[in-house]
Amino acid sequence: MTPLTAAGAAPTRETYFFLSYAHSAPVRSARTETDVWVRRFFADLSNEVGRLAAPRPGVEIGFIDQHIPPGADVKAALVGALGAAQVFVPLYSPGYFNRPWALGEQKSFLARLLTAAGAGSVPPVVAAEHVAPVLWIPIPSGEAHPELDAALDLGRDVPEYAENGMRALCMLNAYLDQYRVLLGRLARRIVEPTQRIWLRPSRAPALDEVSRQTSADPAFVVAVLAPTRDRPPQGREPSSYAERSSLWRPFGARQELPLAEYAASTAERLGLPVRTTDFVDAEDLLEIRPGVVLIDPWITELPGGVSTLRAAARALPQWAVPLVVTDADDPRDAQRSADLARLALGVLQDAGMTRVRWVGRMGEFAELMPTLVTEARRLYLKHGAVFPASGPGTRPPSLRTPVPSSFKAPEVPDEQ
Repeated sequence: MTPLTAAGAAPTRETYFFLSYAHSAPVRSARTETDVWVRRFFADLSNEVGRLAAPRPGVEIGFIDQHIPPGADVKAALVGALGAAQVFVPLYSPGYFNRPWALGEQKSFLARLLTAAGAGSVPPVVAAEHVAPVLWIPIPSGEAHPELDAALDLGRDVPEYAENGMRALCMLNAYLDQYRVLLGRLARRIVEPTQRIWLRPSRAPALDEVSRQTSADPAFVVAVLAPTRDRPPQGREPSSYAERSSLWRPFGARQELPLAEYAASTAERLGLPVRTTDFVDAEDLLEIRPGVVLIDPWITELPGGVSTLRAAARALPQWAVPLVVTDADDPRDAQRSADLARLALGVLQDAGMTRVRWVGRMGEFAELMPTLVTEARRLYLKHGAVFPASGPGTRPPSLRTPVPSSFKAPEVPDEQ
């Protein structure tokens, strides 16, 4: 068995396979798991690979991004997993070829294999065996993707597979026999290459390094309405905040990245170029793009904060979906944060924002975010087109005029 030369820091866990797929948008505003069949397929494939594979100490069977814990750096976790996997298993679907995120996972793994082949650690033909594609959902006949041939090879003798894709075989009992045949075949395609060569952990390029270039103009906006370190609310430590609102971390050490980055990664997985920004800088973006607005209810404790929140709510277009976020596990301020959240919800609802939500834990935030991204896009498609192209007299209502800049105190105190 010829190992690859490790390059870079080795991830803590190696796996037999990495499952890659295009994330599905939730249906309407239902808070349901849209990729449940991907999870089911992953579990079935893991069981079959585990049955065939010889046990190796410290090696897990498979990786799926649904196992990344809330609060982790998602992109870093993915790159670590791509650098520690033996076989890459992409689930091809129409969405897969339209999502820079999904294609970025594949390109990252292929780049890792090319590096190994170029260094002579593994022959190119052998390296190619470490990619085992699956036709998940049939591709429209008008689309040409060379990668599909390898996916179709899995079931050339199973017509139901090419006609309906593996997802249908996984879902429907009528196809149970065909599903089991292909599942076993795929498991062997994963295990057999590892018996000839075991890839040692090596560096996989970051997704941003390999994803295809998209327009610099964002299709989605994540804006943050929160205090900053130089003007913290009374009773809150300045260390709870950052120099910009968009860097706000409401869950402290339980999140590796600013909250806005987690929201942005959700939109990116759904194929949307994203811009994160402080709310006070979001006017031009939110006027013509869907987005979410993450709100720290502690802004209501700033001088003039309630007026600022009320003005912001009245200025927001219908396709800017607000979300109030608190830390329900904060040992010091959880109760006060909850009280302020209820105040903020009342202000927003009184201003006509009926779709505002409130979450208190990182897991809740991660679970809800795909729904909010999808809802904002749906509302923009429904209402955003009423504005004609920019020109004299055609500009949509402005966010900038009614919203005080940088939360500076107005001359008249708030009434709460």
